[in-house]
Amino acid sequence: MDPFEEMYRTYSADVYRFLLRLCGFDRAEAEELTQETFFQAFLGFEKFRGACKMKTWLCQIAHNVYVQHVKRETKAQHADLAETELPAPGDMEADCERREMLRAVRAVMRTLEEPMRTVAEYRLLSELSYDEIAVLLHLRPNTAAVIFHRAKEKIRRQLREEYGYEI
Repeated sequence: MDPFEEMYRTYSADVYRFLLRLCGFDRAEAEELTQETFFQAFLGFEKFRGACKMKTWLCQIAHNVYVQHVKRETKAQHADLAETELPAPGDMEADCERREMLRAVRAVMRTLEEPMRTVAEYRLLSELSYDEIAVLLHLRPNTAAVIFHRAKEKIRRQLREEYGYEI
């Protein structure tokens, strides 16, 4: 089996779940970004030095793909202010509340300073270990844990104060 195909089979579900959380559980968007992530990984496969785990490397690519996607989407939204969102099928009230809470969490996370925001994204959204986060951000694992703890407390405080959510 081709090494790239083996990598895709092994890690595609993990990358998809990471992107699904980043995308606010929009499955189509997460699938599209997963494909883009593996396309970018394919293009840069020879550059993988093995300094971190393959999953960590792929999550870094996925994060970069997501950031680029958000930038493109933001530009598109500014260009087309008439765009509207249609509610998803199902229990509309519960779905709206869940979407609103996810928007609030994402908004609060965007206000975090670096490296707090990135550590929180990797820990909460991709479920990377502190060791994996430390490798990506060139930190010690204990430092990553402390940063995450502070980020989590700040997120909780802001959600409570600004949005009235208790998590």
